[in-house]
Amino acid sequence: MATAVSPAIRIYRRPSARFGALREALARDAFQAVTPPDAMADWECVDDEGTRVRCSGDFVLMEAMSEMQAASFDARYRMALPSEHAIPDGGAAPECVEWVAGSDESGKGDRAQALVVAAVLVPCVRERDALQQGVRDSKTCTVQESRSLTRWIESEFASEVRVMTPESREHGLRIHGGNESRLLTAMHAECLRALRMRFRFSLARVDRFAPGRPVAACFARDFPDLVIDECVRGERHVAVAAASIVARSRTR
Repeated sequence: MATAVSPAIRIYRRPSARFGALREALARDAFQAVTPPDAMADWECVDDEGTRVRCSGDFVLMEAMSEMQAASFDARYRMALPSEHAIPDGGAAPECVEWVAGSDESGKGDRAQALVVAAVLVPCVRERDALQQGVRDSKTCTVQESRSLTRWIESEFASEVRVMTPESREHGLRIHGGNESRLLTAMHAECLRALRMRFRFSLARVDRFAPGRPVAACFARDFPDLVIDECVRGERHVAVAAASIVARSRTR
């Protein structure tokens, strides 16, 4: 799947977490349930126009194909969301996601080379610039392209990189019980945490490398407002594709 700009993304946060009425309203309007739902979601549904709704705990993540569709969704369904007020009003307006962080790794499974994790923070308004520059899945880039794109990415966007040489990798694996997924979880979390300490973004996408949501679990206490989307084929998202290029350039 090709790398593409982000849809219009909205996050609805409701501490009461009563989303049954919203789910029923979406079902009445021909939203189709996704079974099983995405790893981050308690439930998930989509409509024929590509609007995707995922509910997880105390928030709903809505992705629409355009700002107009996002506004239409809000106008139609806000009243179905829980409100903490005496008179039901659908609660606060959603948060418009303007920055997306992405993280990816390189060197997984090959203990003879370095293990690298990179995270890149990309403003949504700059995603087209990145695509025009050539940012895409690093597996389709030559060595020269990876190095050139890495220089451009690091000059344009905030990033964090963690590198484990083959020697330090063995030590890291021992610390994490010989489990490479646990080591990768720690490295992804470290990169994203470092970015989050510098910038207040609300959505991070991680190219999924293990079942469940191990990276998200690292942020549940310190940054409960940070949504971590651990997704399959993460390089279809610009920020993850950028991170994959930076990570791969460090192992070549």
